[in-house]
Amino acid sequence: MSGHEERRVRVRLDGLLTEDQLEIVCDIVFGALIGCAGDLKVLNKMPDPKGAIREVAALARLSYWLEMGEMHVPDRLARKVMSRLPTEIDGMNERAETTGGDPAAEHEAMWAFVNLLSNWPVAAEVEDPPRVRRALVDSNAGGGK
Repeated sequence: MSGHEERRVRVRLDGLLTEDQLEIVCDIVFGALIGCAGDLKVLNKMPDPKGAIREVAALARLSYWLEMGEMHVPDRLARKVMSRLPTEIDGMNERAETTGGDPAAEHEAMWAFVNLLSNWPVAAEVEDPPRVRRALVDSNAGGGK
């Protein structure tokens, strides 16, 4: 494991976001991932091809961890992407380019998630429930003898 990976903290999102907020953020991040990944077909026409690939990777990480109900912090690129995405969603809703959801709920959910990413050391203090903590430290976990 690299030094960078060792400094990451796994943060559970239950209790930090409502189930509805988590579902909204998941849907929006997954939609953004599909859109950005689709744009890669014209990668050679992009001003920053490597940046576009890194953004798709960040959205993929976010999408995966959101489905797990967690996030890993710090993730500088994911934070950068997420700091832009709520503003884009708000703009779409203002222009009546519907995202298919409730604009007010989308606004609240996206900004709540961005605030978590911005304040990651505070959010990281959320502990695992006792059953998860036991599983993490149990020497027999994973089928060992």
